[in-house]
Amino acid sequence: MKRERDATALRLAWRLVVGRGWRRFTLIALFTVPVLLSTVAVHVIGVLNLSGPQKAESQLGQANLSVTPAAAGKEQPDLASAVPGTLPSDGIVPLRSALSLPMVISGMTEEIRYQETDWSSPLVSGMTRTLSGRLPSAPDEIAVSRALAEDRHLSPGDTVRYAWAPEGAGPARIVGTVEDPTGYRARFAVGAPGLFARWDDRTHTGLLGLSTSWLVRSDVATEARITNAAHQQRWPVTTRKAVSSAKSLLEAQPGLLAVPGLALVLFSAAAAFSIRMRRLSRQLAVLSAVGFSGDRLVRLARSGGTAAVAIGTGAGVLGGVVLGQALRPVVRSVVERDLGAFSVPFAALALLAVGAVVSGVAGIWLPTRLARTASVRERLTRAPRAEGRSRRHTVLAVSGASGVLLLLFSATQGAGVAGPVGAVLVVLAALTVLPDLLHVLGRLSAGLPLAGRFALRDLSRERRRPVAAVASSALAVVLAVSTAAFVASQTEQDRRMHVGSRHLNQVELPLRNTEPSETVLTAVRDVVGPDAPLEEIRTAVPVGARPTAEGNRLSVPSARLVIGGLPSGSVQVVDTPEQFRDLTGRAPTSREWQALGGAKVLLLDQAVPAGSAPVALRVPPGPGGVASPPVPVDPVRADPVDKVTLSQAGALLSSATARAAGLVPFTVSYRATLPDNPPADLEERLGRAVEPLGVPTSDLHVERGYEPPVPARWSVTLTIGAAVALVSAMTAVGGAAQELRPRMLLLRVIGFRGGVQRRILAIQAAVITGLAMLIGVLGGWLVAGSQLWPEDVPVAMPWSTIAVTALGVATASSALAAALRPRTDSRLRER
Repeated sequence: MKRERDATALRLAWRLVVGRGWRRFTLIALFTVPVLLSTVAVHVIGVLNLSGPQKAESQLGQANLSVTPAAAGKEQPDLASAVPGTLPSDGIVPLRSALSLPMVISGMTEEIRYQETDWSSPLVSGMTRTLSGRLPSAPDEIAVSRALAEDRHLSPGDTVRYAWAPEGAGPARIVGTVEDPTGYRARFAVGAPGLFARWDDRTHTGLLGLSTSWLVRSDVATEARITNAAHQQRWPVTTRKAVSSAKSLLEAQPGLLAVPGLALVLFSAAAAFSIRMRRLSRQLAVLSAVGFSGDRLVRLARSGGTAAVAIGTGAGVLGGVVLGQALRPVVRSVVERDLGAFSVPFAALALLAVGAVVSGVAGIWLPTRLARTASVRERLTRAPRAEGRSRRHTVLAVSGASGVLLLLFSATQGAGVAGPVGAVLVVLAALTVLPDLLHVLGRLSAGLPLAGRFALRDLSRERRRPVAAVASSALAVVLAVSTAAFVASQTEQDRRMHVGSRHLNQVELPLRNTEPSETVLTAVRDVVGPDAPLEEIRTAVPVGARPTAEGNRLSVPSARLVIGGLPSGSVQVVDTPEQFRDLTGRAPTSREWQALGGAKVLLLDQAVPAGSAPVALRVPPGPGGVASPPVPVDPVRADPVDKVTLSQAGALLSSATARAAGLVPFTVSYRATLPDNPPADLEERLGRAVEPLGVPTSDLHVERGYEPPVPARWSVTLTIGAAVALVSAMTAVGGAAQELRPRMLLLRVIGFRGGVQRRILAIQAAVITGLAMLIGVLGGWLVAGSQLWPEDVPVAMPWSTIAVTALGVATASSALAAALRPRTDSRLRER
């Protein structure tokens, strides 16, 4: 008997509280959607994080450890000489690599990453992936990456060569295309042992950052012996365990991604059941009349709500896993690299499911108390109750004041947790103002057409429904906007703090391998145009000085500024106002120009005032190792210059001043300043023009606007945040539209057609979404600011993105609400 009563009570709770048809769907969707999106986020971020074996394989192949001797790049290091005892002949493979190797490809020089090892060894398996052809095995063979092959139209059989290779060294023949599993668009090449030895001219090796590592896989004793010897030599050692166990913050704490979803479940449950309990007044009155006590009605409501939460959570977790797996090809095409192996994160999903159920039950716990707070008469007559305005105003005052104080405390004291809490309290204060705002909108609707007047006055009359809908979607907007603002602010801060090596839109051609000539100038002018100023960049060198490295004319020792015996930067020669503007980005003042013409040295660094210490020019020792004595000069402090100028020179002087000090001007490069942003193909066109004249394309530098990269995890988080905001707003609007069914039926009875009803629903959806966006943007700005202001980082809001997103969400929500117009014809026939 008890079991039957329990089953009957559960069916009654399900039919009464959860409802049927579209009403049931919208209620369960309130719990399903946040959990589904959180599950997708956990799954997508999980596959973005490579597994431990994948990380180790990309760096070490199948080796257990890697040792990089300190002498790498000068001579082939001998690991055996540093390790006591005999090393096995197998299980140890050298790997030479250079981050930037100048290669002549299709007639143009490009700096690419280079690796060289015995690719037939099982120790390097997995470091690269062969796409076509094969890996190199002979000293004259090379394989290039897919990105390089596609951009330069390379295929097996073509040849490439090292830019500084001796004349007798031939090119390398391409035998295949490869791919880096951790970056499909990486531009690199792999060669067989002995290839770089054929190309090495012994003069440019030190400029390449070439290093040699030893990959080791042997027995435990041998590996321990090698590790101890490397530590004694202070050589870096990388172990497979260290690479595999390295974790990012999201890998270490995957539950962070579930927090927004749990918060949405909590707020959605509270908002939905606040509306649902008020809509069930008549049904609860009937049950009260037939003998149901208030406590039993509360248990009935909570049972139905818990069932809805559990079903919505289960559907969300299952659907999130399926959707996350279906999105793998999309994610791979976006990030262009391998993803982590598929595995269901049971621990994270279990935590998410339990947290969602607990949050949902917590959200419905208080609203369901309304099942026993009114008499049968009050429920049947739907007599409106007093609003409790004084209590609402108290909440407004307390939450608003507390939020502002916490925000001020966070901004001044750097308290990380207090700021977001204060921002949430300010959002809560804004939500308490909504009833008054809706009342004002209802009063101002007198001059509107019928649909607008009815929509606003209905919102003003029944304020709890729109307030609950706004509250349930405003939190999602807060999360999305705060994430977008945080990323935009950090990006803007990185862009603002970035100091380029040249001024914006400048193009520089270092004359490393060729002498300055009118031929080079003409070739550059033909590409950049006659309107772009083109100047010589000159330093001061001793008379008769020769390069210290063969084939590199820029290795001539040049004069350096010395203040108080300490080096203080390089010196550049300036003889015209155009050269001064090219270097500093501004015209010289009369005082500065007079100083340059008066045989004085212009000090650019404002931190070193003139006259504080003796100032001199000194030339570093040449090949003979004998340093020239410093030459005293008369300094004058310049007006302030920007950081880009200071990164290029510490002082300026004229050619006459240089000659008086026993120096002569020496042209190191040509530099053009473009009037507009550089075209995307400028490097390619300029390279084709100057490469035959001895200026490698890899030496060209075009200063473009700096765009800090946004990590893939942030991009995924932003996308999911926008989706959460959109779906939450549409779900809240859909639920609110369903709760309006009785009024739509009344309009149909008195003769209003479906078009009027659709316009009413669309207007109400636009108002609800607009208010949610307004409060969400305010809250998102405060949440982002509470994290950025203590770090002295200004908040940069992406207003164009926010405006477009808000307009799209409002339009989609209005269209959805109009499409959800209750079909009242059948209801009329039933009555």
